[in-house]
Amino acid sequence: MKRSIIAIALLSLIAGFGVASLPADVAAQATCRTKCNDEEQACLQRTGNKGQCGDRAKQCLDKCK
Repeated sequence: MKRSIIAIALLSLIAGFGVASLPADVAAQATCRTKCNDEEQACLQRTGNKGQCGDRAKQCLDKCK
């Protein structure tokens, strides 16, 4: 009986860590996307070249996933 209670407690603890890390991943992705968008806007202001800046932003955003 004690073993099953301990096993359930451990599984609950492990599941809790998984749920707790999910918001951190989402926040990191949002920060990454914001950084990419800021870099794209800075590039557009410097160069005015949408094609060049858009390609860079796409490459940056691909790394955020």
